[in-house]
Amino acid sequence: MNLAEELEALLPANESRFFGELHLSRDGNGVFMACHRADLEMSETLTPVESLAGLREIAKFDANKEYRPLKTAPTLKGGWKTSTDSAAEFLKRLDCIYPGVFATWIAYHRGTHHPTPLRDTLDRQTGMYRFAGSITDQMANQIMRDTCSAGCLRKIAWPISNEAPVSRLKPGMKSIPVICTEACTFAVSEARKLVKEAYDKANPPAEN
Repeated sequence: MNLAEELEALLPANESRFFGELHLSRDGNGVFMACHRADLEMSETLTPVESLAGLREIAKFDANKEYRPLKTAPTLKGGWKTSTDSAAEFLKRLDCIYPGVFATWIAYHRGTHHPTPLRDTLDRQTGMYRFAGSITDQMANQIMRDTCSAGCLRKIAWPISNEAPVSRLKPGMKSIPVICTEACTFAVSEARKLVKEAYDKANPPAEN
C-alpha cells in the first residue's frame, strides 16, 4: 500500500484517531477532517483552512505568535479545521502540520526504517558539535527527559547505543504514533552543552 492507502486503512469511515495534537476523523461519506484535539467540542465554529500554504502558516507560529522552530512541539494553536474527501490530499495537509511524521511511522511500523542510536548521531557531528559524542549515559538520559520528553510530542524510538536496544513502539488503539527515529538538532545542541559544562567544571580557569 502507498501512504494514502495506509491512511485510509487507519482511518476508515465513521472512525477517529489522535495524531499528536490533532484529532483526525472520517465521516460516513468518506470525508477526512482534522482539527486541534482541544477544539473537539467546537468544530462548528472553527475556521476552515483548505490550502497547504494556510496550514503551513498555522504550524509556523503558536497562539502567542511566537515562531515554532520544532513542528512537533506541544504548542500547535487551535481555532481551525481542514477537510477533504481525498486521502492523498489529506496526507499533504497533515504533512503541513507534522512534516514527514506519518511516513516515518509507516516505514518504522513496516520494519523498513530503523532508528539511529544516539551515539551514532553524535559521532557524526563535526565542527563545534564534534565533542557531543563524549556524553555519558547519564547525560543522555537527561537529554531524553528534559529536552525530548519535555519539549516534543514525539516518542523516542532510538536507543542510546547499539549495545542498549529499546523495545519497539506499538500503535495505540485510537492514535497514530508520533515517533522520533533519530535525535534532532535540539538534542545534539543539548549534548554539546552538557559536555562543555562538564569540561568547564572539571577544568576551572587557573587563578592568577
